[in-house]
Amino acid sequence: MSSSDQIPASSNDDSFGHHNKLHFNSEAKKYDIDPLALTISKKCGEAIIKELRSELDPEKTEVMDFACGTGLISQALSPYVKSIIGVDSSQNMVDEYNKKIWQQGIDASEMKAICLDLKESEGDQLDGRKFDLVVVDPETIGHFNRLGDKHKHVEHTVAHKGGFYHNEIEEVFLNTGVLDDVKVELSFTFNQFIEKDQKECTFKYLIAKGRKKE
Repeated sequence: MSSSDQIPASSNDDSFGHHNKLHFNSEAKKYDIDPLALTISKKCGEAIIKELRSELDPEKTEVMDFACGTGLISQALSPYVKSIIGVDSSQNMVDEYNKKIWQQGIDASEMKAICLDLKESEGDQLDGRKFDLVVVDPETIGHFNRLGDKHKHVEHTVAHKGGFYHNEIEEVFLNTGVLDDVKVELSFTFNQFIEKDQKECTFKYLIAKGRKKE
């Protein structure tokens, strides 16, 4: 059960964020051995690379992996880009991300994670750093209190878990007021047996892309 299933709809944003942190902090150490998480992250990484391969430059492209978790998508993207900064509100997820990077001997200038809960009201929290690409894990979207909130100040590609219609995601991107060339399409499907329903269901994963206006 996700943390969003556990919190009453009337909870305020601070409570929502607090419960999400507790949830992901508790999941961090076992996240990389979850077969479903591994499979989805692999497919999402492949989908992003397929969509953007011609635009990625190992000498130039700087990436933010927003809500990076333990870095599964970062790892998939790393051979194709210059550097990646992972951002997550869960300190335990960030610790697992950075531990893996250290164990692999990857320099922090190439890849690292920071614990930060990006809030538009707090202004520039990244010291003016700019990114060529911002990606978001599909599992993250289901944990936003209001879908549009986190998209007002990050312009990005989203490999998105089923649960929203194409037009809802497109509307969020367009409502930022800073994106052009918005595209939302089916990326891949995934079959999973749902124990409580005792049946196999097909989940559709979307990939959404928007380009920042010049």
